[in-house]
Amino acid sequence: MSSPTIDLDHKEISDNLKYLLDHDQLEFVRNILADLHAADIADLVERLDRESRKKIFTLLPSEIASEVLAELEDAPKEEVLEGMDSAQIAELVNEMDSDDATDVVSELSVEKATEVLSQVEPESSEEIQELLAYAEDTAGGIMAKEYIAVNADSTVQEAIEMLRKQREEVEEIYQIYVVDDFGTLVGAVSLKELILADPQTYIREIMDEEIIAIDYNIDQEEVAHIFEKYNLVSAPVVDHRHKLIGRITIDDVVDVINEETDEDIARIAGVGEEEILEESALKIAQARLPWLIISFFGEIISAFIMDFYSLTLGQILASAFFIPIVMAMGGSSGQQSAVIVVRGLATGEISIKDIRRRLLREIRTSIINGIVIAILILTVVTFWQNDVQFGAVLAISLLVIILNASIFGAIIPFLFKKINVDPALATGPFVATFNDVIGLLIYFSLLTFALKHGVGG
Repeated sequence: MSSPTIDLDHKEISDNLKYLLDHDQLEFVRNILADLHAADIADLVERLDRESRKKIFTLLPSEIASEVLAELEDAPKEEVLEGMDSAQIAELVNEMDSDDATDVVSELSVEKATEVLSQVEPESSEEIQELLAYAEDTAGGIMAKEYIAVNADSTVQEAIEMLRKQREEVEEIYQIYVVDDFGTLVGAVSLKELILADPQTYIREIMDEEIIAIDYNIDQEEVAHIFEKYNLVSAPVVDHRHKLIGRITIDDVVDVINEETDEDIARIAGVGEEEILEESALKIAQARLPWLIISFFGEIISAFIMDFYSLTLGQILASAFFIPIVMAMGGSSGQQSAVIVVRGLATGEISIKDIRRRLLREIRTSIINGIVIAILILTVVTFWQNDVQFGAVLAISLLVIILNASIFGAIIPFLFKKINVDPALATGPFVATFNDVIGLLIYFSLLTFALKHGVGG
């Protein structure tokens, strides 16, 4: 298998593969795949239809097929697994690291997962079942069981011998963990220290006791924060007794960051947990429909508000022209504030304790933005409608609407966080629809009040 190729034309290659597969030119397909990295093959597989994907996996050696399967996104991975029997899946699982194998088994039905686990190597089966017991989005759920640990009373020579014996089991070795007689984590030794130390030196004499260990139960987002904060490439995972049970490496953390970012963007857009590569229209509709229903009922309320203030609309016809501006300014201002807060909460740069400081900042910002927009709308209305009074009412309305929307957009994610609900939910149609309703209420209320005092009469 060759190294990754950055400038591959995946579309052209996938089209060629599709043609060759359709015409049963399988030897040519093998030759193409033989020169590609597993990640590149995964990208190509994701562009093919179900039948072509199935053929590709029958052509790949099990070692390569397992790597490709681990690289696939969830939707195409599910399709590939559906086309395999339990024996085929077990063969691939045997080739995988424990964390990747667990991801695959977790995609299966209980019945099929049981069949697969009964056919994989006993040691791998035990590790997978242990990892399946941890919540998917926790440190325990993303850790791997492949690591090297030595006793603190071992010598450097003994540690090196153990390293040599386990080199095939652990792909990337960043450091060797040190445990006591009970398996409790007490430190770590870097490869540099191990190589340079005298062979007869005891490990406890050269180990670093200030090692950052991760509790198995913390959320995967928090794991990513720890890696970012301390510039880690790997970290041991411990249980509640500080016993070493696994490790997390930087590639796992990159996957977590991508997963959390995709999830937040999807929720901000109001499409829930929809998979980008999902091909089922029914599944996509199920993910999007709840948010559309929320928007629908919110806009129905907006329609009732407009009907309630129909007399005002009749008295100042021009007021209808500016409804889209009122709704857009409120929605956009709320989204701007909410997205910044949600992202800050997700990265750890903003905490629940920052709510007062954040609100004061949003108030100051929205006042500046509101004044600028108010001046613009006053100028436009004065020259277009030749009505300074109406322009002034509209300007004040937009200032109040922008201020309200910004405060609401900033505070809602904090409230969601407080009640342990993902704050990303606050930045979807919920915020936009709410600001539409409140924006119209503010606009028509101020307009009605102004009419009673002679504006537009």
